Amino acid sequence: MVRRESSILIWENCTELLSKYVKDSFKHGFLPHPPLELPDFPAQYPESISELSSQVLGLFSIDKAGFNSKLAEIVEIIEPSYVQRHIDPPREREKWALKNIDQISKRIIILQINDWLNSALDETSPDTSRWYFAISVFMGMCYESSTVCRDFCFNFIISISMARPPNFRPKTNPSGPHHIAWDPSKENTNLEHNIPHPSGILAVNIILDYLSSSDATLKNILPFWIHSLSTFPYLTNHLDLFSRIKTCLNQLKGEQVDSLIQATTQLMPDYLNQSRDIFMSIDSSTNPSTKRSLASVIPKIYSYDPEFTLSILDWLLIDSDQNTCVLATGSLGFIIRSNRNAYYLRAPIVIQHGNQKALQILVNNSISEYLNQDISDKINILPDLWIKCNENSRSKLVSYICDQGKLSPSSYVDTATKIFNKDEKSFLDLYRWIGMRDKDLQKKLKDIKTKI
Repeated sequence: MVRRESSILIWENCTELLSKYVKDSFKHGFLPHPPLELPDFPAQYPESISELSSQVLGLFSIDKAGFNSKLAEIVEIIEPSYVQRHIDPPREREKWALKNIDQISKRIIILQINDWLNSALDETSPDTSRWYFAISVFMGMCYESSTVCRDFCFNFIISISMARPPNFRPKTNPSGPHHIAWDPSKENTNLEHNIPHPSGILAVNIILDYLSSSDATLKNILPFWIHSLSTFPYLTNHLDLFSRIKTCLNQLKGEQVDSLIQATTQLMPDYLNQSRDIFMSIDSSTNPSTKRSLASVIPKIYSYDPEFTLSILDWLLIDSDQNTCVLATGSLGFIIRSNRNAYYLRAPIVIQHGNQKALQILVNNSISEYLNQDISDKINILPDLWIKCNENSRSKLVSYICDQGKLSPSSYVDTATKIFNKDEKSFLDLYRWIGMRDKDLQKKLKDIKTKI
């Protein structure tokens, strides 16, 4: 077989993908109408899939210079460094391109969608034909649910919702007086630039609805785009994000759920009640991956609503899923620094529950800070913690008990006495461990040991 240049194969693959995407774009319903159109030139919906496909392929085929430009741009962006370091870079580039035809083709198609949307969303002379070319290929690519689409097509969602070209970026103001450029008199002057377009919002809602109706896109694209949309709070109500988050949470698990929980957390400062409703819908009967994701964001949501967060933390600490308990326990290291009493109430719950991984996290994350605040251990955490811990956790905990012995000898003896009264075997283990660390501290426990 005669060797063919990679650019020719990439071209052929692009045409095959374009044809496939246009056909797949009608899988779940009609294409959304263009956000912008001139009264004298109203949009004409494609008469058939075959006609739209032939127009897309024809327009792509005649622009060979545009293809070569896009190919060079993509190769420059994603080409690995070892290609340039090779003794024969052109030959190595050919080999690399042949192995990555699909990825390169999809990136070229995304640039083509970008060009078509630039024409379709031009405020002065919108090209509605280009809109249908762009949206059909975009929707078909979404249904494929590739990581390339997930990672590089999200900006089209923002562009369509604002009815602005894809290179449009919403304007933001400096956030406060700690920025030199901040001017309170101009705080709201740029809000008009962040007003969504009604027809654009309608189009995006249709797109998101279609993504929800496909199992592949529901799993591989929609949760991650919802997470990205959470950074645009002025779109939240228009796109009904909280309803979409709640629906997806009931159907997904794993990494997808983590993105949804992160999105809810991101929206919490602006939409406190709606975010609380989402978190309240999660309970002990929810699937473990959702509970773990919730436990991992406890420190962040605590900064927005402490009392509500503590009510969630109370059941996470004793959940039947061990990994959830461990993640929730890790947040106590943050809470003790801001709310000592909340920590005092919840650390004994972790100890009583007896999850060894959670106990290890408790020892590693918060006991040092706890003793810094109360070296005398007034709530008697250390005795119960020592008795419950295994050897892995005790190797760290004994260091803190030794520190207590050096800083407050009377409290140290009290701790050892309480351990002795509750469990003599645990006291003997403590005596042995202390002896390996500090013989002088061990001598202070001899009076207790003689009672055995």
